[in-house]
Amino acid sequence: MSYALLIIDDDEDIRLILSSVLASIEDLTVLEAENGAAAEQIMENQAVDGIILDYQLPDISGEELLQKFRSVSFSHHPKVIMLSARDDQELTERWLSLGASAVLKKPFNPFELLAQLRVHLEF
Repeated sequence: MSYALLIIDDDEDIRLILSSVLASIEDLTVLEAENGAAAEQIMENQAVDGIILDYQLPDISGEELLQKFRSVSFSHHPKVIMLSARDDQELTERWLSLGASAVLKKPFNPFELLAQLRVHLEF
């Protein structure tokens, strides 16, 4: 079975690190977006199974984007892992209540990220 994963982060270095970590996974297509508008365009044109979503984007917050992806306007509701440099338990709880599958703090451990993806995407 093949999977599509969308990385949404305005930091090109983070996207590069994530892409290189994920390159070892067979049958995984990695898509990238540097902002919310690019992410929404990808989501409208392609079904993705999972999203790694940064909290702070230049055009919209990751939380707002999470809510959009959970709305009825998107027919496919992928698993979302939120990334944030903020260590805020209230935010973590709110994102989980809004439908995030997991929340990881930057800097993240690549092995923890892979473990979360394997659990939530079941690959």
